[in-house]
Order: sequence, then structure tokens, then C-alpha cells
Amino acid sequence: MGSRRRSPTGRHRLSREERVRVGGRRPGLRLVLPSPRLTPAKLRLIGGMGGVVIVVAVLARLLGSGSVIVPVGGGPDQEEILRWQEAVEGATMQRILELGMRESWVHLHPPGSPEGDSLLTVIEFRVPGDLHIEVLNLVLTKAVEESGGDIVRGVELNDARVELDVAYKGSRTHRFILQRYSGYRREAGLISIIIDDFGATAQEILVQFADLDFQWTATVIPGHPYSPNQARYLASRGIPVLVHMPMEPEAVDEWELGEGAIYADTPEEEVDSLVEKAVNEIAVAQGLSNHMGSRATTEQSVMRALMASLKARNLYFIDSYTTAASVAASEADRAGVLWARRNVFLDPEDDTGVIEEQFRRSLDLARQNGSVIMIGHPRVRTLEALRRWIPRAREAGFEFVTVDRLLRRSGR
Repeated sequence: MGSRRRSPTGRHRLSREERVRVGGRRPGLRLVLPSPRLTPAKLRLIGGMGGVVIVVAVLARLLGSGSVIVPVGGGPDQEEILRWQEAVEGATMQRILELGMRESWVHLHPPGSPEGDSLLTVIEFRVPGDLHIEVLNLVLTKAVEESGGDIVRGVELNDARVELDVAYKGSRTHRFILQRYSGYRREAGLISIIIDDFGATAQEILVQFADLDFQWTATVIPGHPYSPNQARYLASRGIPVLVHMPMEPEAVDEWELGEGAIYADTPEEEVDSLVEKAVNEIAVAQGLSNHMGSRATTEQSVMRALMASLKARNLYFIDSYTTAASVAASEADRAGVLWARRNVFLDPEDDTGVIEEQFRRSLDLARQNGSVIMIGHPRVRTLEALRRWIPRAREAGFEFVTVDRLLRRSGR
């Protein structure tokens, strides 16, 4: 917010016009900074200290020139408060973006500014009409408390306005104003999640993923003993299934592809028979995606043969996009095959922090582009992250769809 340094998880940057709004400056007024290093945060700090100096000076005069008044110590020093302010503002901004609000709907007014308070930083949150003001109240309260602060005052002035006073270790720092703007509507988008590699997955984790309460798509690797049964089970639960076709990666020596894989030097006439075998095994499949394939998907003759085979079977193609050199999309267009391409790998590492960061990134892309396709894997940490994040994303207005909703065709 403003020109203050953002928390590490923040990705959004303000335009010049938004910085003017967030800084609380009115049209026609110019704020001249005496030094490039004197940020609004430091100006606010100076303003707060200046208020203390003025009070001390006035009391000293009332008590006599020989009196010296020292502010009571024991609380955090100014530098600690400043660091905390930056942290809590970054945390609250992250939370409101996750709710689908725009950064330009947040206006920061430093202490002493015309729209602010003499001592507190006032942050106005313009609440869109499709978001309950109580939900934002709870989200901001949680962000403050998780950052180590407290809400020390909360007042509902009317149905459209709530004020929250924020403190850190007993020192009040902010006043949050939640103001209803009924004409505002949140930005959101369509999200398609594909979970890869079923068939080689334990039945227990398969069932837990199938119990997730949102629309998603599964891929099943052919050639494993349980692949047909797991594919039928997923389809019986209303989950679309794709053949996850093993294809040659760059480091082929590091992977066991098994029988039935497509290689960069697979003859064109063999590609169709390999696809036929896989589709017969995964009989409920609606389409096909590549399992690995960073080398095979760059080979034009192989992709041309693959798309001809899919066209003949009325199947679509999902490019896992393991290499930017993939020619799969262009060959799908040439053949008239519907296709889509992965945008984000949800769990490139089996690490909770990485998975959550990738999910946030996906939300950002969905807001910017209208939709996003992410690919994950049937792992416990991925499952737990989805259970946490799906309700948040839905609350933010995102819609979860099966991948066939996001297919492209030639000319689109």
C-alpha cells in the first residue's frame, strides 16, 4: 500500500495514479519529499513523533520552563512499530486480494493528512456489493492477529460502515474503515484443476481426492494394474478422466516410461496404435494429455500423428507444457483438435509453502486473464492445500470448472 515496501508474498504493484490515491493526496496538491529515501511510512513516523513532541512542548510550557517531561517507556520503539506496520499492511493487502478485491479499492491516509487522523494511519477499504462486510471484518481481524497485533476497538456505525482500531503491543497504529460501495464488483475468473498420475496411486488417496467438493479433472496413466478400475471409479464420481500418455522427456535415462510410451522417434504409423491401446484401456477417457514429454512434444511429425489419432476418436488434448518448445498446440489447430495448455504447476515441490504460493499465483493469473489451468498431483500436502484454499477462492468469486470448459480451437 502506498510506496511502502511490500511483504515478500505481495506481487501487485500500484500505478502512479493508484499511488496518489493510496497516499491520500487530493487532486491539485503535490507532495514534495525532501529526500528520495523519505518514504510515506517514514513521513508517517515523523508525523507521529512530531505529535508527541508538540504535546510534550505544550505541557512543558504549562508546567514551567524548568520542567522536563519524558514519555513513558516500556512499549515497542518506533522502529519496531514501523516494521510491524509494514508487515501488517502487507498481510492485509494479501488477504483482500485473495477475496477478489482490487488494490485500487484500498486508500491509505498517513497521520495528519486531510482525510486521516492526527496520529493514526487510516486505511479505507472500499467493500464491493458482492462481499459481506462482516466477512472482510473477520479476514482483516485474522490478518492483524496473525501478525501479532490486536483489534482494540470495533464500531459498526451503520450497515455500510465499520471502523476498527488496530494496536501493536498496546500502541495504536491504524484505523481501518470498511465502507460499502454497492456499485463495486469483485474480479474473479475460471479455475480448472487437473490432478495427474492416477492409476499409480493408492486407493485411499484416490478416494480422498474424489471426495473434494468442486469440479476438477483427473488423468490416469495407462499400463498400471489398477488404471482401468481407478479410471472407472473417478468417472462414476462425475470426474472427467483423461489418458495421461507417457511421452519421452529430455532426460529419458532418468525415467522409466514403461511399455506404450511415445518417443520422439516413434514412427508415425505406430503413434495411432499406441493411442488406440491406451484409449481402450482407459475407456472412459474424454481426452489425452502428455505425461512428461518435453522431447516428444517438440517433434512435429509425432505431434501431427498424435493429433490425427485424437481427431479420429473425437478426443481433445491437454498440453502439460513441460517445454516452451512444444508444437502440440499448433498441430492441434492444424488437425482441428480442441486443446488447452497448463498455466501453473500447483505442486512442483511437495512443500506446503510452495503449493500455497503456486495457488496464489494461479488466482492472480485468473484475475488477469479470466481463467487459469493448474496441474497438481495426488499427494497429501496437495490435498490439504486444496481443502484450505478452495473455500477461500470461492468466497472471492472464482468458479471451478472442468478443463473441457477452457478448450481452444483453431483461430481462438
